[in-house]
Amino acid sequence: MKSIFRKSITAIAVSASLGLALPAVASDVIGTVNNINDNSSYTVKVKNPATGLERTLSISSEGTFRFASLPTGSYEIQILKGDAVVAEDRVRVSLGANSKANFDLNSFDSSGPEVIQVVGARISSIDLSTADSGLVITDAEIDRMPINRDLTSVALLAPGAVKGDSAFGNTASFGGSSVAENACYINGLEVTNTRQGLGCGEVPFEFYDQFQVKTGGYSAKFGRATGGTINTTTKGGTNEWEFSAVVQYQPDSLQEEGSISRGNNGAGQIFRDESYDSDSKTDVTLAVGGPLIEDTLFFYGLINPRDTESSYTWGGDEFSPNDQYLEESASGGDNLFWGGKLDWDINENHRLSYFAYSNRRDIERSVYDYNNGVIGDRKDGALLKRGGEAQSLSYTGVLTEDLVVTAMAGTIETEYETQSENLICPSITDSRGTSNPITGCGAGGSFGANNDENTQYRLDVEYVWQDHQISFGIDYQERESERVSRPIGGHSYDYRTLAANGSFQADNGTLTNNTGNVLQYVEDRVFDGGGSFKSELTAYYIEDNWQVTDDFAVTVGLRIDEFDSWGTTGKLLTSFKTDVAPRLGFTWDPTSTGDTKVYGTYGRYYLPVANNTIFRAASGVSDITTAYTYTGVDATTGAPTGLAPLADTLGSGGLANSQQVSGVPVIPEKDIFQAQEAEPFSKDEYILGVQQALNDEYTVGIKGVYREVATALDDYCGRYAYPYCVMINPGSSSSWYSDGYYWNGTDWGDSSFDNDGVPDEGSLTTYSADTIGLPKANNEYTAVEFNLNYQADTIRYQFGYTWARSVGNFEGAVKSDIGQADAGITQDFDFPAVMDGSQGYQPNDRRHTFKFFGSWEPMEDLTVGWNATLQSGRPKSLFGQGYPSKDPNLNGGWGDTFYIYTNECPDNNGNDECDQDEKIYEKHARGTNGRTPWSFNLDLSAAYDFTVSDIDMRASINIFNILNTQSEYSINEHYEQNEGEVNAYHDAAYSWQTPRYVRLGFEARF
Repeated sequence: MKSIFRKSITAIAVSASLGLALPAVASDVIGTVNNINDNSSYTVKVKNPATGLERTLSISSEGTFRFASLPTGSYEIQILKGDAVVAEDRVRVSLGANSKANFDLNSFDSSGPEVIQVVGARISSIDLSTADSGLVITDAEIDRMPINRDLTSVALLAPGAVKGDSAFGNTASFGGSSVAENACYINGLEVTNTRQGLGCGEVPFEFYDQFQVKTGGYSAKFGRATGGTINTTTKGGTNEWEFSAVVQYQPDSLQEEGSISRGNNGAGQIFRDESYDSDSKTDVTLAVGGPLIEDTLFFYGLINPRDTESSYTWGGDEFSPNDQYLEESASGGDNLFWGGKLDWDINENHRLSYFAYSNRRDIERSVYDYNNGVIGDRKDGALLKRGGEAQSLSYTGVLTEDLVVTAMAGTIETEYETQSENLICPSITDSRGTSNPITGCGAGGSFGANNDENTQYRLDVEYVWQDHQISFGIDYQERESERVSRPIGGHSYDYRTLAANGSFQADNGTLTNNTGNVLQYVEDRVFDGGGSFKSELTAYYIEDNWQVTDDFAVTVGLRIDEFDSWGTTGKLLTSFKTDVAPRLGFTWDPTSTGDTKVYGTYGRYYLPVANNTIFRAASGVSDITTAYTYTGVDATTGAPTGLAPLADTLGSGGLANSQQVSGVPVIPEKDIFQAQEAEPFSKDEYILGVQQALNDEYTVGIKGVYREVATALDDYCGRYAYPYCVMINPGSSSSWYSDGYYWNGTDWGDSSFDNDGVPDEGSLTTYSADTIGLPKANNEYTAVEFNLNYQADTIRYQFGYTWARSVGNFEGAVKSDIGQADAGITQDFDFPAVMDGSQGYQPNDRRHTFKFFGSWEPMEDLTVGWNATLQSGRPKSLFGQGYPSKDPNLNGGWGDTFYIYTNECPDNNGNDECDQDEKIYEKHARGTNGRTPWSFNLDLSAAYDFTVSDIDMRASINIFNILNTQSEYSINEHYEQNEGEVNAYHDAAYSWQTPRYVRLGFEARF
């Protein structure tokens, strides 16, 4: 066995042809040659005719051989005696799957010639080399099925992956984790959105070669994700020049009309309207690849001009309906992708690869008034600057027979800025549920610079010693961001009503409407500030893959991560060094046939602090909401006039007693913002599974998955942390420094009310878990996954069923049930009141999921594909806006609660005002309001291959959601608009399944 490992390590260098510095799952060719008279006289050679890559190994004394980490492709395998080829065959190597080639030597007699007969060569359906979980699929397989051409759609094919909430765009949730806990790579370069963790940088589908979706059991080489990992590689050039032209056309004329939801249980105003939604896309990809120097230097490049037009309704929040109609378009040079890859085989042991792309685009937007199904006049416009540029340089070198080194350096830049035409008119929202809402003179929103840059370096070393393959390395990233947010028109106004005896929760206490009537008032949120800030992430890992016996292997990995972040002023904001995170796994073939695998893994995964947290806490952002009564409304701008602080109407105290302060412009230092005992967000994962090859066509598997949050890191914003928030591990005692404010549990004590962001000397205080009042964070995911794979010459398919249960008192980095994308600092754990009743089924709890996808060739040159999903609904909650206690230690100035005010109050001794502690509330714990409906989606495709003048062509049609089912995906869970005031749009749908649409395709290759 030692000889196999030592000889095969020289093949590891070719993994660089995948463009990966971050190693993918090994793709090996493993085989045996039986009945050899003299092993020393035979060698085995593997060769990729497309690139000229070849490696030669000796055959072990046991008659076995192993070529490790080969690039994907078709290979010739030759058995040689001296220089003579005595047998040969072909195998196909796919990313993450081993190929087996078995040869049998028959000797007629001692004096006669030896004759080798090939008895079989096949791609193994069971990969015994790895214990990780997920899906590996090629671009060719994707082309055979009706799959949307984006990474999320590919990821959703994997077991345990479910579609994320529409509030976060097109995202996926893995293993019950929130959609902001994933990591994405292209050719080893991480392209995850570093601001919030939502989404990935992408390239055109024609550029992709392989997709690897890791849903669990990661190697120690992977990190910074507590959800899933999407690892992709792009195409590269070969020794043949190849050209292609691919056109994808999605006309809006072949798209069905979307759904509408209304308030007042379907009888009121339109809440969300997708009937006006339309998308028209024309996507042209021109690609070329080939040898600049045969067998040595290869090039692959493409350009992708895109023409897109879309329209949709927009605006509103959980208490107000759509109030805008948007038209967006991008075309020509303003929407052009270019990309390329250059591979240089310096010699057989050294390779250098350069990869780069640009997907920058400018989108022109026009904004129109919209009210209850009627589109009005154009009132605003904007230029959306999106996308960015990326590049990486990767090196792989075989320094000795046992030692391989890989290195990578790269950057990715991304822009998110929106340049509005109208910077005068403030944002106007009307949450009163009226048929004649107040509107503004522009689109509102914010403006300012908004971009990210991620610089990355990585070094990996692999060394083989006897039966051990030892890997270790270092991975460094510097994530720089610039974010400035100025409110257009200086304000964001939201018109609201406050029921009689209803309360508005201000920072300095509860304001109760004691007027005896419904009160009209307005909330003015001013969110203003920003600058440049950054984080640095460093990881160290070591891992041993030990082949204990021919049938049993173990993996032992250890990883340490360091996360540091700095605010706009250069002050250190957070600094974490994780505990040693173990990554353990085993694989066992109890039958010794290669057709059975029992496997298991345990791992701890850490999630870094998102740059969004730094923006909110340490870039000088002031976020203050002030409540006013008003006497009129400006007819042009929609802004309120005759403003008076709500506290003056309902009592006394002026502005200070009418405000909710969610952020101050003073930037705190680390000792104020991060508790001394705080540890970063982490999850533990346990997996145990079995795979069985029933025959050459069928493979079946079943596994159990359990995940739980080990440490949750979130911001506590209660009185003891005022005027900032502080990052703690909820449910644990924590200590931090104060800055001018000293809450003693009942009053402000010795406060100077003068905060400068510098910790006050001698102010370090330890607060017990009981004093803080927050529960211990809980998030658990339990699942059983069953999969059946079938692969034959003309038909192949995969069927999967997942039973999953996701329960806890918070979701994770973001909050789907209210659509809050503030990664790492959602309203969860801000105050004890928002956590009372939070334990229950989480938004990503999709209890039953069935997936069935595949392709069939009913006749030569014709391929039919399908992709079907049947899924149970998500749990629903009832969110209120009040809390049955006026204790300032429990309730703060914002946040949704699980309590509904019944508008009832017991005998209050003749007083007109109902005391807060006397009000009657109903408690509705998380997820106890039923579930959304089951959803079923069926996509179909057909493709026909033909040849014209030696040019290979293909025409295709993809029909998505062919039955045009439009089940609700998410609904409005806010029962109250304000305490005691029922939200007119409660239980109205936010989103549905995408209506039926068609994509037409044409390809030409030569």
